[in-house]
Amino acid sequence: MAEQQRTTPGMRVISRDEWGPDQGFLAGGTWREIVGPRTGAECRGLYDLQFADAGRSVSLTHSSEAAYYLVGGAGTVVHDTSGQASDLTEGSMVHVRPGTPYRLTGSAGTRFVGGPCPAESSLTGAPVVPAPAADVWPEISVHHRDSPGLLVPFISQDARLVVWLGIGAVAANMNYVVLQPGERNKEHVHAYSEDTIHILEGRGTAENVTTGERLQFGPGDTIHIEIGFWHAVAADRGERVISVGGPCPADVDMLRAAGVDVDGIELPPGTELPTAGGLSRR
Repeated sequence: MAEQQRTTPGMRVISRDEWGPDQGFLAGGTWREIVGPRTGAECRGLYDLQFADAGRSVSLTHSSEAAYYLVGGAGTVVHDTSGQASDLTEGSMVHVRPGTPYRLTGSAGTRFVGGPCPAESSLTGAPVVPAPAADVWPEISVHHRDSPGLLVPFISQDARLVVWLGIGAVAANMNYVVLQPGERNKEHVHAYSEDTIHILEGRGTAENVTTGERLQFGPGDTIHIEIGFWHAVAADRGERVISVGGPCPADVDMLRAAGVDVDGIELPPGTELPTAGGLSRR
């Protein structure tokens, strides 16, 4: 029987056995690239952080934003300068602003997915030059999938934007999407964002509408769509599909289509809306 197709022009389904090797950033666990420089991604860095034993990461600092989702277990995110720690439980999402030194901790069995965006951002060792601060834009903020900032019904009946432009996340976004059996999101395109969809639960089909090709996926797979390719995801194999991820950088056109007054959103100092030329800085 022929091997199932996993790649089309502009779209790829990445399985666990294609992840990169452990990068050594976790004591008591592994840190592996799912989507990033080795897969050719430009905008999204997505890593698997798995704690086999209770432990913590090395000190992390990036020149860009980072976002994480806690898939299961419990842990903390710690500001490495102030020592302030925030508890994290299943469903927690973390947003870290540029230049912020931090660590992630986890109990045995805890798993995160996420990382810095854009993809080429250094995982560690970036200069500790904090981004311009404002009281409404903390260096580290914690959110939860059950308290979304925006619902986007054309993506699914239950599509939650949690780490998104409305909380000051310009480069690193994290959404939580549930597709009920038989549900398919409206085909769409991101003109200047890559879309990365990590499947937590369920089997379905990723549709490359631009080429007319269809790729099947299952739990643990990650769908990566390049900029400018029309696509859709369907829960067409009799199962509910749950995923995290989303477009990076923030897709301003999609937000406007969802009725968001994008121009009225206050952004963190030193940033402005992404454009077709990439992320802009004031």
